[in-house]
Amino acid sequence: MKLFILTFFFALSLQAKVTVAFLELRNYYGDLIQLEQGGRFAHMAISYKGQWLHAHPLKGVEVVSEEKLKKIGQIKETIELPEVEEISEQQAAQYLGKPFDNNYSWTDDAIYCAELVGKLLNIRPTPMSFDASFWPDQYKALNGKLGLSPDDIFQILSNRAK
Repeated sequence: MKLFILTFFFALSLQAKVTVAFLELRNYYGDLIQLEQGGRFAHMAISYKGQWLHAHPLKGVEVVSEEKLKKIGQIKETIELPEVEEISEQQAAQYLGKPFDNNYSWTDDAIYCAELVGKLLNIRPTPMSFDASFWPDQYKALNGKLGLSPDDIFQILSNRAK
């Protein structure tokens, strides 16, 4: 019986993995929303207890079902990270309920989607660029400040998998 229980828990631990979802968003006319030149993704989320942890622009950091995540945009890519332990309740609790960061700063006062995933996966921020036509002029002042975009994280995680 002990062997069965140990085998069962070992199998569960092998199944436990972190998955990151990358979403495409489209405007009213069906055009792809690009946050940066040549970018594909405007939102992202990370798996948490069979659901998704993300930073919603209106609701802040929350846990949602896949159905609710798909109402935001289309999940176009997922990257599984079997080497990364599942997000713990303690890790999630650091961010849950925090407001969305419209200033895209790398502080913990407010959080944006790529910042949330980057911090949970220990991905270092890089200088940001807000030159795309999507961004209003006031965001150009943030050029060069440290942060991450969904496309940055997609590239980093894709390169890790190779």
